[in-house]
Amino acid sequence: MKQLENSVLKFIQAKDEYPKEEAPVNKNGGVRYRSKLANLHVDEKISLSPELIFFYQHCEIICKIRPDGYQLDCTDIDLGNSPLYLYPADKLVRRQEGFRWIGTEKRDNPNWDPNWLVVADKDDDPIVVVTNEENSPVFASYETSPLFPIADSFSAFLNALAVTLEIIHKKFKGEIMDEETFDIYDDFIDMLKSSLSSILKKEEYADNFIDYLYG
Repeated sequence: MKQLENSVLKFIQAKDEYPKEEAPVNKNGGVRYRSKLANLHVDEKISLSPELIFFYQHCEIICKIRPDGYQLDCTDIDLGNSPLYLYPADKLVRRQEGFRWIGTEKRDNPNWDPNWLVVADKDDDPIVVVTNEENSPVFASYETSPLFPIADSFSAFLNALAVTLEIIHKKFKGEIMDEETFDIYDDFIDMLKSSLSSILKKEEYADNFIDYLYG
């Protein structure tokens, strides 16, 4: 798990170093490294992989609290165009609604594998960890379309997020879109793809990762 530990630390450092512009909330969200392993509170219907157990034991995901006192179910990660929402372990069961469980009666979705766990989303499009496969590969989807791979391990996914944040905020100062057309800058995409190709190993994964975030 040493590689995963390094990935968790790199992700937390990037998230904390390049925070989103603060919103009017009573308590800001974020992520931080736990000095002591946490006792996870996960619904019995949720099955975590060894990589996800390690991640949630070491990474505290702090949800925002709005001025009206309502606590959100996630923390957000600024991607330069729209946020990515990341969910703590105790909120995972609720985030499976609409995917693993569907309808007002929350019945089992026959097209959804129980080992597919939604851990994050962007514009309600899910990021899914396959919990019964080695290294916990990561997939994404657009609404109800088929899943497509974006990383062959959860560790690589965290590294990809960290590098994306570094490029957005260090290289482009948070400005990755044309102010008039709202198009993503080509040189940002080129730099991101070059960096992600070495992290994610397969060009397909890098292309899918970028298309999911910025397509």
